[in-house]
Amino acid sequence: MRRLIALLTALAVTFSLVSVPAHAAAVSARIRAVRILTPDSPTTKIEVEAYGIADITKVRAVVYAYLDGPPQRLGVDDFELVEGTALDGVWRTKSAVTVDQGRWWVDVELTTAQETHLWPQRVIIDNGLDTVIDDVEVTPTTVDVENPGIVFRGRLMSRTADGALSPVQGATLSLTGASAPIPTVVTGSDGRVEGTGDFPRTADAQLAYTGGFLYRPTKSAKIPVTKQRLDTRITLSVPDRLIVGDQVTATGRLERQDRNGVWAPLAGKQLRLSFDKTEGDGDWTVAGRPVTDANGVYRAPVTVTEPGAWSVSFANEPQTLPDDYYGYRMASAVTTNRTVVHRTSISGFNADPEPAALDGDVTVSGTVLWQTADGQWGPGGPADSVQLQFSTDGKTWKNMAVQVPGGEGEFRFVVPSGRDGYWRAVVPRGDYVEPSASGADYVDVKYRTHLYSFNASPEPVKKGATITVKGLLNRYMPESKPGPGANIHIYFKPAGSSTWTKMAITKTASNGWFKKTFTASKDGTWLARYWGSGTYIGSNAPSDYVDVR
Repeated sequence: MRRLIALLTALAVTFSLVSVPAHAAAVSARIRAVRILTPDSPTTKIEVEAYGIADITKVRAVVYAYLDGPPQRLGVDDFELVEGTALDGVWRTKSAVTVDQGRWWVDVELTTAQETHLWPQRVIIDNGLDTVIDDVEVTPTTVDVENPGIVFRGRLMSRTADGALSPVQGATLSLTGASAPIPTVVTGSDGRVEGTGDFPRTADAQLAYTGGFLYRPTKSAKIPVTKQRLDTRITLSVPDRLIVGDQVTATGRLERQDRNGVWAPLAGKQLRLSFDKTEGDGDWTVAGRPVTDANGVYRAPVTVTEPGAWSVSFANEPQTLPDDYYGYRMASAVTTNRTVVHRTSISGFNADPEPAALDGDVTVSGTVLWQTADGQWGPGGPADSVQLQFSTDGKTWKNMAVQVPGGEGEFRFVVPSGRDGYWRAVVPRGDYVEPSASGADYVDVKYRTHLYSFNASPEPVKKGATITVKGLLNRYMPESKPGPGANIHIYFKPAGSSTWTKMAITKTASNGWFKKTFTASKDGTWLARYWGSGTYIGSNAPSDYVDVR
């Protein structure tokens, strides 16, 4: 038998090794399997199953220490073909190989007429001591996204042939299940270790030893570590009444509850703000992705386009934000449907006539406009009424009439002209419109006047003769009365001309009559008019044609 002796024994081992050049086109012989015929024993035969494109003329093994064992190597040369042919067969050592305590690599060399090729580390002769990891503790066994850390402890022991346990010092243990980089610790003189690790997910914590020259690998029992998702809550505030085209702010606060039951702001978290129009079918569209500040508060500016509901959610996106999804339970908030209204204005407002007669009417007209989401103004819209208001001082207003505007927003009021004052139109606040008011239009109300019995005579008249122009001015207060002391303007337009020439101003007598004489010079038309005053409206303008011969 061959024996790989202990560290203090010097062995002179020589063997030839021809490596295959990197540019070699093919390997002439290959290994199917290398078997240790007596596993877990210090004494064993080695068996090699191989094949080639040329006869295998020699099989050789090299035995050496695993990891940090002694540096000596043992060549094993007494392989013989026990099955098959030199092209494809099984070779076995004639005598057993005996190794000291420890774990030993076996390299295999195959030789053909073309080459000798080394196949390294094909199998292990394992004469190491069994090991066990006990006294394993993991605290805590429940973690969360804010507290992922655990502390682990354990002890590595070796077991001798008689079953006695003794600590293994200086061995490296790793903790599987923790996040990268995987925690590693080295055993002390008592075989014990202590370390820390993070568990971002639910996983099994397990201490593992990969083995060494003297000791076989082992693993501890698994200890489940559970990742607990923290509860969250969120609020959402959007104004109840929204105006189309405005930019408003959706705001709220995100909080989380820690393992001790305490609620606190959750900062730096991305949320999903969504909108569903009132006439929609639950098809929520993303309107923004605000991020919470240090106080857990978020603010998202949104432009109002149509009525609908708003929602905000957190930790609801496992694909795009998996850390939040697996770290926290989802929170969401939703509003009721928000009413959307339009701004209005009034265009082309006018009160007419100016001045107006006391016993007459005032006609007030204009057009209601509404603003759409793109900021444009147009006639019509959802206004369901327009009010006509009157004020004597332009400050205190009284409703005088109301009507529904036409399809293009047009309106027209005809109301009695009772007194001087201001007129305006108002669109009241409604379910779908914001209020608006036109500018004020002042209408001065005066007494009406009228010229009666106007006449220029005689007709016809001789050239150079006298023409008498006369008439009666009445005023209505509201009863008809003569208009005394009023200036009457008399005009003449020659036949064939379009130009009026003022001929004279005369006053009415106490009975309202006026009379003025002129020298007839040419054919033409005579006209009289009262232009009015601060109290009276100007009169009509009667005329009379006179033929001068």
